[in-house]
Amino acid sequence: MFHRGRAGGIAALCAVVMAGCSSPPSPSKPSPVIARVLSDTITLAQFNARYESALTSIEQGGASASDPAQTTQLRASVLRSLIVDTVIRQEATKLGLEATSSQIQAEVATDAQQAGGKSALETELAGAGGSITQLEDEISSDINEQRVEDHFAQARAAMVEQTLASGANFIATAKQFSDDSGTSASGGDLGVLTPAQLKTYDPNFAAAVEALKVGAYTTTPVHDAGGYDILMLYSKTTKGWGVRHILIYAGNPYNVMDRPDWFTESLFSAIDQLCAANEISVTLTNAGGNPCTSPSPSPTPASATPSPKQTPSPVPAG
Repeated sequence: MFHRGRAGGIAALCAVVMAGCSSPPSPSKPSPVIARVLSDTITLAQFNARYESALTSIEQGGASASDPAQTTQLRASVLRSLIVDTVIRQEATKLGLEATSSQIQAEVATDAQQAGGKSALETELAGAGGSITQLEDEISSDINEQRVEDHFAQARAAMVEQTLASGANFIATAKQFSDDSGTSASGGDLGVLTPAQLKTYDPNFAAAVEALKVGAYTTTPVHDAGGYDILMLYSKTTKGWGVRHILIYAGNPYNVMDRPDWFTESLFSAIDQLCAANEISVTLTNAGGNPCTSPSPSPTPASATPSPKQTPSPVPAG
């Protein structure tokens, strides 16, 4: 995540130089546009900010940044991330969920406080190849994605509830829809949760389990730390509660590296439609990453070096 900066005024410069200052310096030329998504533009400056940060991260990780193949792959990944983030921002705007400037600045202020002040934050970011401008970019992208994913997660959870209400088997439905990669293959079985174990879970999750009767499931998704949970109680003894669940991931805090497959697929679908309508264009000539000519195996988030996705089981409180 990374960051921003702004400069001082002409009057101060005039006072220092103590010379005639009849006209301000010419404004810097706007950064060239390298891609467009609908009416939104992506500039070379935006590309370079992400690319330099990603390159620094690779070097600090001990990998060589001089490998041409790796450099080409990285440039393509950065361009894809910018296009994907633009599509997500457009959807957030349409839904009235886009991150506002004040919300972004509040996050920057929190980061600065944790770092020991804004100067300390700028130094920390610079050491990782970033800046305040890039931090704002990443915060904005993260907030937009979390809100859009949460919006569609709610709708998906409601659809799963309708599927169960129509008579579908809970185990089969969990295998088909649950984002918990650790339990979906077993029909969402969490095993028997002891009272001590249940206390470690999100309070909303625990309360819903305790309120269920054996054989029943929650007919309204439980919003907990993992997202939207549909819980089914299959046993209750002195040892604890036997629980199955269907998790529709919308974690809090949200992690773009845990994008569920259905959300990634929805992004591909939206991008494919834009490509078919010739609404995405790329003019950057020394990088791949144009999704309309060479689609990526998966849309890459702003952090340019993803690890394998592992959607967590229900998140314990604290």
